[in-house]
Amino acid sequence: MKIGIVGPGAIGTFLAGVLGKHNEVDLLGRRPLDIETIEISGKTRVETDINYTDSISSLSDKKLIVICTKSFDTKEAVASLSNHLSSKALVLSLQNGLNNEGIISGFVGKERTIGGITNNGVTYMEPGKVKHAGMGKTVIGLYPKGTSEEVEKIVRVFRNAGLETTLSENILVKLWEKAVINSGINPITAVLGIKNGVLIEDRYLTRLLEETVRESAAVAENYVDLDKKKVLDETKEVARQTSENLSSMLQDVKNESRTEVDQINGAIIEKALDKEVSTPVNKVLYKLVKGLENKYL
Repeated sequence: MKIGIVGPGAIGTFLAGVLGKHNEVDLLGRRPLDIETIEISGKTRVETDINYTDSISSLSDKKLIVICTKSFDTKEAVASLSNHLSSKALVLSLQNGLNNEGIISGFVGKERTIGGITNNGVTYMEPGKVKHAGMGKTVIGLYPKGTSEEVEKIVRVFRNAGLETTLSENILVKLWEKAVINSGINPITAVLGIKNGVLIEDRYLTRLLEETVRESAAVAENYVDLDKKKVLDETKEVARQTSENLSSMLQDVKNESRTEVDQINGAIIEKALDKEVSTPVNKVLYKLVKGLENKYL
């Protein structure tokens, strides 16, 4: 399959490396980078020759576009891409946050928009090099629900690359579950500067994680049919499977970059206001992360 991956960060580089073994993959970034080979170390060990480009027109013949940018860059990225893509190209979001698929569908239509989540723990090392620190599941499906032969083919492509991938006919639920999980793991690890595994090793942090996830799930159940106990168990399992990984939000803080706290905890706080649900824990975590950001931005 001809695939274009947008965003040469941790997840984008990882996907380009594993998918590039059996597919024609272009990795798109904003600026020129000296990337000819992708090296993945850790749980997955791959070295793949790749075509890196900063030219949007290079993706004009791709059948699948995978958006891996930071969620606050989604609108700008898809707006730039939309005029260069084939009319039959499908666009898959594998990002954090709640609103990416809605933004994408506004440019390419719901019939071409695919939602997705991935719980693989990946740490960015340098351009073209990442560490796969934790195995995780990937789930994709038509947005906001449904499936198609094209989506089923994409699932097979991901599986063939060694990614544990399943198909969901109600991806909106999965997107909410991922946001709830991230609302706990990401800000706590970012504020304290700890690996994911510490959250389930320290009883005080485990309690804080549980309180955050329960609060976020109480918001989510106003929008989708969510199993609160299941999502709490899955949060702990993600922390366990990615115990040696630095969350994306912590990586952003270490790199003194803008975080996605607005698109994760901030989005949950906004959704809660619409339903008059109280979110005191999310608000504290949100303010702490924004305070960290303000130190260097």
